[in-house]
Amino acid sequence: MGLELIQIIEEGQEQARAIDQLLRKASFRTNVACDGPTGIQDIRRLKPALVMLDLLPPGMSGKEICARLRTDPQTKSMGIIVMSAMTSEDHRVAALEAGADDVIAKPYAGRELVARVKAVLRRIAAAAPMGDEGMADDLVLEETQYVVSFRGLRAILSTAEWMILTRLARAAGKVVPREELRAALWGEDGLSHDRALDQAIMSLNGKLAGDMNGRHPIAGIPGSGYRLMRQAPSLRLSA
Repeated sequence: MGLELIQIIEEGQEQARAIDQLLRKASFRTNVACDGPTGIQDIRRLKPALVMLDLLPPGMSGKEICARLRTDPQTKSMGIIVMSAMTSEDHRVAALEAGADDVIAKPYAGRELVARVKAVLRRIAAAAPMGDEGMADDLVLEETQYVVSFRGLRAILSTAEWMILTRLARAAGKVVPREELRAALWGEDGLSHDRALDQAIMSLNGKLAGDMNGRHPIAGIPGSGYRLMRQAPSLRLSA
């Protein structure tokens, strides 16, 4: 956790700046919109992991934004946290019924806000399907600890290494395009991350190679992407 993009929709510039700084300090990437329609456009363009949403932004209510996100197949699983100064039970229930994952009362404590963001992201990750079709019997990932057991080796991975390896493992034996791996780690932010991706792959290969006589378990395919090499008979992933 910490590579995710958070979309903030908040009318008050000081409030938006404060939330932005809190989340960036916690190693999240952020994007800010000051009204509902702009926020919806940003969400469709950037596909954030989670939306921090004021209950009454200009142009579109928070409940309407929640409803739109939950009925769109592209955003229905996206995390949503509503921030509201109206803290009555009716308002909280209305926000949750509209599709919010959590409701934070204003004013809020910075540590609590970040903790709630992380909690919602953990729930989303835990609920995500982890299909094992095509996985290898010699690979076991311990998702809660970012620990991998691979062909007799056990290694602790960074967040980026973990995300790369889970993508490659789900397509074991097949090439995963560089663009897909970059998007999984950094989103569509328009920046070049090729060197960082190559360094992460190099680090992963160093941790997973073990006694493979210099052969790397992750192979680079020039002009295309990377592939986790299969080992007979097949591959299985469990968390």
